[in-house]
Amino acid sequence: MRIAVLGGSFDPIHKGHIQIAKMALKKMRIDQVWFMPAKDAPLKDHQSVSFYDRCQMVRCAIRPYRHMKLCTLEGERSEKSYTIDTVKELKRRYPNDEFCWLIGDDQAKQFSAWKDHEQLLKEIDFYVFSREKDMELDERFHRVTMPLIDVSSSQIREGKKLYQLCKSVRIYMAKHGLYFDLITAAHMSEKRYRHSLSVADLCVELARAHGLDEKKAYTAGLIHDVCKQMPVDQQRIWMKYHLPQFLDEASAIWHGYIGAYYAKHTLYVTDKDVIHSIYHHVKGRNINDYERILFIADKLDPSRGYDSSKEIKISKQNLKKGYEVVKQQQQEYLKKEGSIA
Repeated sequence: MRIAVLGGSFDPIHKGHIQIAKMALKKMRIDQVWFMPAKDAPLKDHQSVSFYDRCQMVRCAIRPYRHMKLCTLEGERSEKSYTIDTVKELKRRYPNDEFCWLIGDDQAKQFSAWKDHEQLLKEIDFYVFSREKDMELDERFHRVTMPLIDVSSSQIREGKKLYQLCKSVRIYMAKHGLYFDLITAAHMSEKRYRHSLSVADLCVELARAHGLDEKKAYTAGLIHDVCKQMPVDQQRIWMKYHLPQFLDEASAIWHGYIGAYYAKHTLYVTDKDVIHSIYHHVKGRNINDYERILFIADKLDPSRGYDSSKEIKISKQNLKKGYEVVKQQQQEYLKKEGSIA
């Protein structure tokens, strides 16, 4: 067989990667495209999620395509992944097959930084997929011009262009909470992010004290304020479209409603306890333990700068009692200030 290898971090894999594989199968004389996730890419500081999770997301994305395969060869190494070593190993393992390598124009521009790049060009043919017809390329590269999808994995990790992910990948990300920390951080100030992390940690403490799902509690705490710093004008538009009946409520409450919608429809969070906790975290709702946990943790967050140890202790002993204490304190504060905390 003639096999085209598409290497990369796939952190995460997106529709742009799938587009290149489809075009390779259409325009080139090949039988299969092998996706080759790097365990530890030399030209990148780190990958955001584990090699295992990145491979699982690749599996999700290519499942509908019978001529696309996942190759985990680079995951067998304990050291950094160098393409020259991978190519030699592929030739050793599959002597009856012919390989070529697919790269994007960004990789072509930094190809001289690849280990043993001159030897690599002698070992295997490289095909550069580019939207730039006039971009200068080493004459030893083969150019494939195509209208590439304008998306990058770094944009995805910041919560941008999530629609450029395959649905199955988005579901996997949500199920395992992948990139939620980076997406949350990209939506808020450093101070607000520190608050979110602190709330998430306290949610875990409370969940552990009562034998509840710590991962679920952490997720709710981490993303509860993801829409807190959305401009009020944008929040108002969202409220008019989705929840006009609550427009008369103080705008400081809206981010809970919007955050729950964002978590469900953009991040693909399906757990109702997480969604309801975010939805009600500002005003509080004494319905289930996860709603109580997030309400308590948000109000008693140690990073707020006041001693809440007494209330936290009560909450660890009895969630309902802790909720009642915190709710009463909130009402007293609102009555005093005439605003939402």
